[in-house]
Amino acid sequence: MVVLNKKAFKLPFIEREKYGLLLRLGLEYDRVKSTYCVANYNNIEKLTDTLASILNVDEVAFTQTCVPCGKDFPCSECKYQDSCGTKNLPFQCVCPRCLKDGRATEKIADLKLS
Repeated sequence: MVVLNKKAFKLPFIEREKYGLLLRLGLEYDRVKSTYCVANYNNIEKLTDTLASILNVDEVAFTQTCVPCGKDFPCSECKYQDSCGTKNLPFQCVCPRCLKDGRATEKIADLKLS
């Protein structure tokens, strides 16, 4: 399994046809930094399958972004990994450290007060 950061990751050189497919599936390419990022989540399953094929691996996973602290972390660090519905997809979650420190409930309380 390869874990990619949804905000910026590099890929090996790919042919024009696959590049176009990746853009249609929701990636954006930053020409200055030569990195890709996930911009659209509508076809995320097809995107992960296509990336796995390009990288010649069995599975591609993405990091999650912690809502309270903003840190990116892999699902493999989470004790709830087996029961999670968005496991390894580039969404938002709460990192193990914020869960332990209780920051997740503080953030939810702040959102309800706003």
